[in-house]
Amino acid sequence: MENIKVFACKSAEKFTKEICNCLEIPMGQISSIKFANDNNFVQILETVREQDVYIVQTTEPPVNERVMELLITVDAAKRASARRVNVVLPYFIYSRSDKKDQPRVPVTAKLMAQLIEAARSRQSNYL
Repeated sequence: MENIKVFACKSAEKFTKEICNCLEIPMGQISSIKFANDNNFVQILETVREQDVYIVQTTEPPVNERVMELLITVDAAKRASARRVNVVLPYFIYSRSDKKDQPRVPVTAKLMAQLIEAARSRQSNYL
């Protein structure tokens, strides 16, 4: 279990503690703040350089708030030089919108997967 770090987004702390207890590893230290203007701020409080990072998030309401917190946390891990970033979602957000069953509707599950993948990307062409 070396080179593995498991972090919890705010709503997933209890679940993540259970995961870490089963794996017999400490839960990663992270700071998550919501500013007065409703913006989120996430900071990873320990080194994750060349580690395999797992970020656990739930989908309890408000769902869109959970999505942003997850994406920001994934980006923070990548910018902290994690080797790999893995997302643990017990229920995939927007999974009921997994196909185009009507004209002019989004496939939101695919969009969510693409957003998570974009946040995980190591591409250097974004700021």
